[in-house]
Amino acid sequence: MRWNWTQPDWPNFRYDSAAIEPLERRFLLCAGEILGAVRHVTGEEHNRLRIELLSEEAMRTSAIEGEVVDFHLELSRFFHREVSHL
Repeated sequence: MRWNWTQPDWPNFRYDSAAIEPLERRFLLCAGEILGAVRHVTGEEHNRLRIELLSEEAMRTSAIEGEVVDFHLELSRFFHREVSHL
């Protein structure tokens, strides 16, 4: 997959809305599940869930970009960075 800014029609994108509709629906359903879960946890559980979700997203983004990342090292760095802001 090419980067957005390397597309010949950048920044004027064209897409088939029918083709992405099932993916959008799935995304919205999953986002709703996450929001529901977050509302039912408090305190330390809330912070742990937040860190886990953001860490997973960072790992997926790195994989898309072709980077090999040490999950435990990145989680540790993220945790220390987040805890220092509390």
